[in-house]
Amino acid sequence: MAASPDVAAKLQRALDVAAQCASGGTSDRYEVLGTQLQALETVARQSVQGTKDCKALVAKLRKGAALSSDELGMLRAIIVGDADYYLKYDEDFDRAKGALDQIIDEIRSLQHGELDAEALAHLGVLCREACSVLTPTEYYLQQKERVRRFEDATRGPIGPEAGKALADVVADMMPR
Repeated sequence: MAASPDVAAKLQRALDVAAQCASGGTSDRYEVLGTQLQALETVARQSVQGTKDCKALVAKLRKGAALSSDELGMLRAIIVGDADYYLKYDEDFDRAKGALDQIIDEIRSLQHGELDAEALAHLGVLCREACSVLTPTEYYLQQKERVRRFEDATRGPIGPEAGKALADVVADMMPR
């Protein structure tokens, strides 16, 4: 499936802003890049979910009909495809988890000393650092759990009730 003109245009805009950021971008430029990337992600997802194939898949699921391996692959791409790619290409989980463990150890060491102004300032910084690595760690684990739940739900034939539930999930994800 070729990219829609809207996807291609948003892709080009995001790449233009990324080039500006790479050559000495400001925080404002990076904020614009974040906005451009969010818009690109949205239009890419909606483009997949708005295809005729997706609508046919929803109809087949609602009827309780068996899915071909290609249709099951499409269902997977729609429901957990983003999580699959995130888990496949993420290399930060182990690093973030290790960093979080180190920060927690440092926080633990503060509990045995006097919590004066300097120690409290240090504790505040450690908490901020912990939160900055906690967010991607938590997100990684959520995506892993999403994929596992999808695999559990689609292992073997999809029954009529599950098919209708999956059809509702996919239909709710489709652009209106």
